[in-house]
Amino acid sequence: MPSHPVFARVYAVLAALGERAHVGRWRAATLSGASGRLLIVGLGPGHDLTHLPSAVTEVVAIEPEPSMRRIARHRVAAASRGVHLLAASGERLPLADDSIDAMLFAFVLCSVDQPTKVLAEADRVLRPGGTVHVLEHVRAADESRRARRQDRIAPLWRRCAGGCRPNLRVRALLDAAGFDTSGLVNETKPALPVVSPYLRGVAVRANDAARCSR
Repeated sequence: MPSHPVFARVYAVLAALGERAHVGRWRAATLSGASGRLLIVGLGPGHDLTHLPSAVTEVVAIEPEPSMRRIARHRVAAASRGVHLLAASGERLPLADDSIDAMLFAFVLCSVDQPTKVLAEADRVLRPGGTVHVLEHVRAADESRRARRQDRIAPLWRRCAGGCRPNLRVRALLDAAGFDTSGLVNETKPALPVVSPYLRGVAVRANDAARCSR
């Protein structure tokens, strides 16, 4: 993965501002039901570590960007429980099958090189009955004016914003990967118009959801 040190510093400032507004509340709500061994895919500046619920007993955090790992160090050190920070990518998780109880995708799927492969890895390491906690910005409704703007700006935005795709259809990717997304809701409150609306909530494997409904 290419390094984006300038973008990492800019993103850290924006993330800190978001924590003081609605994004901090969304992070806390998204993680509220997590328990056991939590995998954070894309730790970024580390703000998720300040919203860990008490039921989380251990954290494994993946962050391939060296600049982001440096920015996150003080939050890793101050976390309320042990955090194993790994210089790895979501496409190749250095974890055993069925070894994770819950995982978090927060503003990360837009920037990974192969989101389909990341979700396949998520399926591999998540234990049966595990939960996937999602807080992502997504493409606006099809044929809307905002969606068309996102499509137009996407090539330039990706070059300037650390590989971010503003028009990624995250729910469709999760559905195709075999997850039940009925627990995810759309948030329309904008931040930057290019990177909204948002999708947040908890997804589970579709076959786990089917078993629970019987």
